[in-house]
Amino acid sequence: MKNAVIICEFNPLHVGHKRLLDSARKAGAENVFCIMSGSAVQRGELACLDKYTRAKHAALAGADVVVELPAEYSLSAAPQFATGGVKIANLIKDATLVFGSECGDIAALENAAKALSDPAVNERIRSLVKQGAGYPAAVAAATGNDLFSSPNNVLGIEYLNAITDTGKKISSFTIKRESAPDDDAPKGYPTSSSLRETAAAGNKIDPSFTPAYVLEDLERRTFDDAAYFAVLKYCLTALKATGIYDDAEGLVNRLRSAALSSTTFAEFCAAAASKRYTRARVKRLSLNAVIGNTFTHNELSAKPVSFINVLAVAKGKEDLLSEISVPLAVSKRTRAPFNEEFSTTDRADKLFSAARYPFGDNTLFVQR
Repeated sequence: MKNAVIICEFNPLHVGHKRLLDSARKAGAENVFCIMSGSAVQRGELACLDKYTRAKHAALAGADVVVELPAEYSLSAAPQFATGGVKIANLIKDATLVFGSECGDIAALENAAKALSDPAVNERIRSLVKQGAGYPAAVAAATGNDLFSSPNNVLGIEYLNAITDTGKKISSFTIKRESAPDDDAPKGYPTSSSLRETAAAGNKIDPSFTPAYVLEDLERRTFDDAAYFAVLKYCLTALKATGIYDDAEGLVNRLRSAALSSTTFAEFCAAAASKRYTRARVKRLSLNAVIGNTFTHNELSAKPVSFINVLAVAKGKEDLLSEISVPLAVSKRTRAPFNEEFSTTDRADKLFSAARYPFGDNTLFVQR
């Protein structure tokens, strides 16, 4: 393959992610492009480190070019998350989408993907999600296929469906992961969530779990949710946001009540979540409310990619930017012609700067 494309978050990057990047090379990739979530990640949280720092880590770990997945996609459910990533992958010449899966069998995943083209199956999935089932569990129950019981299989299947739905013919390749159903890393590797929790508690991270350059950046950052919760409480109570992405049956009103009765973000999550409304959905909807993401599923599917924000490029690989077939932004100045001020992504960046720490907005050219 010429250009391997990996859709990722690296929140933060660990040795399991490094393994995925290395595996793409071993599979024959000449170049590796990463499409990475920015300031907001799919779990409904602000990223642990700013997007340019995380992109630098990806470049140091082996990526040649790292570009941004816009916030409206990174804060969406699996089908729209996949659609956003695949739309960008379609704009990279000679692209092969590379992803990890528990089964490691691309043919089996392609066959399973066909089940999701059945409207009746999708209606059952929506019904189960409304009842509080997690997305992988809902898909597994609706299809009766064990492949859907594992989250990385499910996301891989969504990638394959997005390739079909966008009408493109990019190829795909999967790398087998040996992981437990609730892990985000192969067996024997740390998870990103465990690294975040360790760093947030002020404890030392095992240096074998993540590269030294990631460890250094994690150890000099604080992870206090107090500022974010203050903004969240204000937005839910004072602004009375409506029409937020993935709101259903007045869930925003439930979040508003939980915010009023809570003094910390942890209390809020506990009060708002239920068997029907999972903690992940509560956090994702809350963050969408704060940044005013009012895109619908259909709008995200139809939304064109007008430009791509480049986060990092390995030095000596600058010529690879010509492999991308839409205009590129490498700074605030070069984004200006696209009128992105106060876009969903821009609002997510401003929130991150206010609640976490300020960061620059120029592409990093990384010496490996």
